[in-house]
Amino acid sequence: MNKPHKGIWTAYILSCFTPFTCLISGVIAIVYAGYRLDKGEDGEVMDSHYYGLIRTFFLNLTFFVVLIVTVATSNGVLKGINDYWYRSHVIDDIAFYIPYIGMFIAAIAIVIWFVRMFQGMKLLNENKPFERFTRPDL
Repeated sequence: MNKPHKGIWTAYILSCFTPFTCLISGVIAIVYAGYRLDKGEDGEVMDSHYYGLIRTFFLNLTFFVVLIVTVATSNGVLKGINDYWYRSHVIDDIAFYIPYIGMFIAAIAIVIWFVRMFQGMKLLNENKPFERFTRPDL
């Protein structure tokens, strides 16, 4: 790790810990990235990595908020239907498994998050700018 890249490495490491620290380390990483971008002293390569970290963080934050709301709402609606309108063992079973399906989707998103962080770290190690990926981001 060379001296000029020390701050961005810290931001990458904090971003990798984000899924385990309930977003606290990610918030610290993006605040730091925004601070460094505001100073404007790091150059094109570093700025592309700071922008990439911020973009990835907010895309994943948005994804997890939507996932949590979707799982909670669909589970609540199915449990309500089963408890108050139409008793069915099938509806109860579907409602039981919805959180597990959400957990599986979240695990995939976290793996993709790690892959993106490690791709960015590899590019930084090669002193290349953070690429904007053409496939959909999660």
